[in-house]
Amino acid sequence: MLLSALERVLGRYGVRRGGDETVLVACSGGLDSVALAHAAVALLGGRRVVLGHVDHAVRQDSGADAEAVRGFALALGAEARVDRLPPGPDDEARLREARYAALERQRAASGASLLLTAHTEDDQAETVLMGLLRSASLGSLSGIPESRGRIVRPLLTVTRIQLVEYVRRHRLPFREDPTNREPRYLRNRVRKELLPLLERRYRPGMRSRLAALATALQSGPDRVPAPDVSPAAAPPRMLYPWGEGRMWLKMERHPWHGGAVPTKPDTVAFDADRVGSPRIRLIRPGDRIQPFGMIGHRKLRDLLRERGVPVHDRPVVPVVVDPNDRVLWVPGIARSALAPISGTTREVWWFSIGQDHELQAGESQATLDGAVEGET
Repeated sequence: MLLSALERVLGRYGVRRGGDETVLVACSGGLDSVALAHAAVALLGGRRVVLGHVDHAVRQDSGADAEAVRGFALALGAEARVDRLPPGPDDEARLREARYAALERQRAASGASLLLTAHTEDDQAETVLMGLLRSASLGSLSGIPESRGRIVRPLLTVTRIQLVEYVRRHRLPFREDPTNREPRYLRNRVRKELLPLLERRYRPGMRSRLAALATALQSGPDRVPAPDVSPAAAPPRMLYPWGEGRMWLKMERHPWHGGAVPTKPDTVAFDADRVGSPRIRLIRPGDRIQPFGMIGHRKLRDLLRERGVPVHDRPVVPVVVDPNDRVLWVPGIARSALAPISGTTREVWWFSIGQDHELQAGESQATLDGAVEGET
């Protein structure tokens, strides 16, 4: 289960058996991350896996965790990178921010294409329940996304029990973090008290149900997940019914070696390094765009009216935006002046649309009926 889930998810991001891409596994030395690190080496081989560890120096014995990770990496035939951060506030959010920043530096320095974390289905359930306690907004209930930028969480369909069995079967060494028992952290109280109570007294299988809710909100009719950040092609997505038939949108990322740059609004290309991870959402009131080749911004509603988009279709027009929510492209209408291809471009995001009858045999389709935004 663990290896198959890992292989399936990594394949969506262009990392496969027999390739040469390297991944960095965030490894605290705890059971979950040790299982992920071992599985990654079993799938890809030790030379393609780097174990990244961040010592926050919060506990007196935290240095022992770092040494354990180094020893584990050596046993796996993998590289280890360890950063020790200066002591700071013992605040969960700030520690997390500093940890991810350090891991990203390690990923970039090691040349790894992805940063993998060992979040499980249990973590997903805990996050959804915490979101319910805090705000109950759709965004908070959508839980942990499978990917964000270069971060990928390949074990969100794997339970912690399955990881325990994997570690036991392979007799893997791991360390217990005493902060996981600290009741002052909300996640620990949800994990140790609230979820077990719900499972025992009210609804068996509550963890799986909460995780399924997150999945539904991320990929259901009210949400479209961010596309892969790998060079692999994203599957076409069906769009709104303009004119005859329906339309699809395809998003692809691949190397750029020069050539003709598309100029029509049904096919556009952007410098991938400057765009980051684009995503699809529905148009919103007040959305604006700086059309390519123009000075100043235009309201999207004005562009749609000028292009003859029917009034009843305008509220469901999708737009592609960058991580800062700036509009990159209105399919078939206009592309923005952001992230143009230049002489320094190494990779491009290539977006295109077409009629549904143009899809080739075997190409997958997904209905885009709506989209909203929505981590531990």
